Amino acid sequence: MRILTVLILSMVALVGCGGSGSDSGSSSSSPSGNSTTTNSGTSERPETGDWNQNTGGSTDTGSNGSGSGSSGSGSNGGLDTGSNTGGSDQSMADEMLAAVNQARAQGQDCGGTWYPAVGALTWDYALEEAAFVHSSNMANYDFFNHTGLDGSTPSSRVTAQGYNWKTVGENIAAGQKSVSAVMQGWLDSPGHCKNIMNGSFTQMGASSVTNSGSQYGIYWTQVFAAPK
Repeated sequence: MRILTVLILSMVALVGCGGSGSDSGSSSSSPSGNSTTTNSGTSERPETGDWNQNTGGSTDTGSNGSGSGSSGSGSNGGLDTGSNTGGSDQSMADEMLAAVNQARAQGQDCGGTWYPAVGALTWDYALEEAAFVHSSNMANYDFFNHTGLDGSTPSSRVTAQGYNWKTVGENIAAGQKSVSAVMQGWLDSPGHCKNIMNGSFTQMGASSVTNSGSQYGIYWTQVFAAPK
């Protein structure tokens, strides 16, 4: 199975200000930011993407990024329809939350910038469902992007679950076979690492969905947020 690496730089907007964020390549209201794509040509490197938004921003400074998978062709606007052979389960949730909180407790070097230890996150089932919706969408329609085929964004998917958010972020990945593998890929990538170490987040949810007929086989979504 061919697995590629995609980094979509994190996007942050100042709360309540509507201005552009402080991260390089940052943007708001668009789930992409400036993107850098590296095709590794191996089966060992993950395909990943990250996205981050605080309330109050609406300035798009980057183009939408995506992996090299097909764009999908679902006739129902990208809504989930069957073909899921995986998804969130309690063991995956427990392992993912433990791995994220272990990383946050230790502090991390994210692309040469040291992020000190931050508080542990708690699991939220609305965020888990938002993650599951997007992982299912990508797996069923064989595409890789923060924007769903129905035009949904990470923030709109979280809002659709009834979560009243103050800040929200998303990491996605495809092709990794385990929580440890996908977490290592995210921690090795500065944008994803910054999302994991973002002290403004207090809760998370995550999901993996498998579809053997898709390009990458398995699709992962991590959703981070803090409620208002």
